Amino acid sequence: MANTVYINGHFLRQQITGVQRYGREVIRGFDRGGYPYEVLKPQGMVTSGRIGGNLWQQLVLPARKDRDDLLWSPANSGPVFARNHIITLHDIAVFPHPEWFSSSYSLWKRTLIPQVAKRAKGILTVSEFSKNVICTHLDIPPDKVKAVYNGVDTSRFKPAAASTIQDIRLKYDLNTPYLLTLGSLDPRKNLKRTIEAWKRCREQEKMREFVLAIAGGSNANFSSLELNLSGDATRMLGYVDDKDLPALYSGAAGFLLPSLFEGFGLPVIEAMACGTPVITSNTTALDEISGDAALKVTPTDINSIKEAILELLDSPHLQTKLTELGLKRAQRFSWDRAAREIYHFLTI
Repeated sequence: MANTVYINGHFLRQQITGVQRYGREVIRGFDRGGYPYEVLKPQGMVTSGRIGGNLWQQLVLPARKDRDDLLWSPANSGPVFARNHIITLHDIAVFPHPEWFSSSYSLWKRTLIPQVAKRAKGILTVSEFSKNVICTHLDIPPDKVKAVYNGVDTSRFKPAAASTIQDIRLKYDLNTPYLLTLGSLDPRKNLKRTIEAWKRCREQEKMREFVLAIAGGSNANFSSLELNLSGDATRMLGYVDDKDLPALYSGAAGFLLPSLFEGFGLPVIEAMACGTPVITSNTTALDEISGDAALKVTPTDINSIKEAILELLDSPHLQTKLTELGLKRAQRFSWDRAAREIYHFLTI
């Protein structure tokens, strides 16, 4: 009889970003694969915010399972004192780059993560790049860490019908051709350079028919004023409903993710699956994940980003080529395969 995996379900109360999508999609993969699991969810106490959620994970969650039951925490945090515990660390950017985070967040994560990681039975992550960073900064032996690529749901993330794209453009007031960038407004997403590169592109008159649509949440460290936004060149969409993403990707002339640091870069694969040409960084996990199916830029070089945008928008042939390469590349990333490899690692 297969072993039951008990899953730390705290992430189910959080807004859906890449980390939360990972947990939800792997659980769906467990369902399709027939792998037994039980999600342990917070009940009867306040678990919102950093303090409430961490108290539940540290004090309540370990008591919700028998001593030797396997517990998996899929979303970057978990209990320090729990037997038979495996955690997924998507990235640990707070270690090489604490300056990107608030001092309180940095102190909290840099204190908690090493304790959880060292006491865990094993660690999952989402790229070879992230595995190397984890092993280096946390002094973890490589055989304790398993890299399993994320997947993409190609039944949902696929080229959208023209009518669906038109509806989304109306919903988000995108009445001109647009480029799309997606991510929380934190410094590592490199939005300041991306916006400056876009403004330089729009010095050319033919680029002025396009806008840069910026979709994502907010971050206290990075206000819209600091981004130096220009109304006719950019469009802030805010948090985008998850169900709207495929059409939003599909309608874009190109997708930009020139981040300074990514543990995986799930939006790159989602955009590729929707047939959207991608421009991304030649560093961190983005280079590894995108392969030869994207235009690569040096993320610290504004002119590198600018030239890639101009090259893409000036060349219908390149757009078609990247669309074809991206669709093919996206087929390599499967949530069913990820679920199978994760379950095997959890239960060996």
